[in-house]
Amino acid sequence: MILLALWVLLAPFLPQLGFWWKKSVAKSTPPLVAAEERHVTPEVIPEQNTLVIPKMQLQQAIHENKNPQWGLAKGVWRDPQGSAPDLGKNTVLSGHRFTYGGPAVFYHMDKVAQGDDIILYWNKQRHHYRVTAIKVVPPGASEVVKPTDEELLTIYTCTPLITAKNRLVIQAKPIDKETP
Repeated sequence: MILLALWVLLAPFLPQLGFWWKKSVAKSTPPLVAAEERHVTPEVIPEQNTLVIPKMQLQQAIHENKNPQWGLAKGVWRDPQGSAPDLGKNTVLSGHRFTYGGPAVFYHMDKVAQGDDIILYWNKQRHHYRVTAIKVVPPGASEVVKPTDEELLTIYTCTPLITAKNRLVIQAKPIDKETP
């Protein structure tokens, strides 16, 4: 019983410990060769539609289904009522920030800041976005998922960390069009 209580209390903080560890190891590991001697390899485009947020150390496949519970149980879910990156409207992605049993893909979403990059690989094309807005809205704030006339990426999750009281919303605009 005591071990279960400890798990319930400590589980919300374990991803933070892992994030800190990865970051400290990356800082303390010197590059093996000088920057001029490194060989640049061509970018590998993932087979599956994928979301990459470098600031969060996140690279996750995007799941699509009409049932949000199914998609969120898998990780990052694209709202089918929204657009897609190749259609040039509001692409809406969501995911859990914390769960005891499923993937908490957006646990570190609070670390993202305005000006950070987000990469979305969609149908074998690379879409590069820059964060332009971060806001906290109530759960029923439907304006963030509404269609837009301009290309926009909207990502949201629950906040504060262990509750579903509000939604943390990140919006990003494309900075260029890139194809392999």
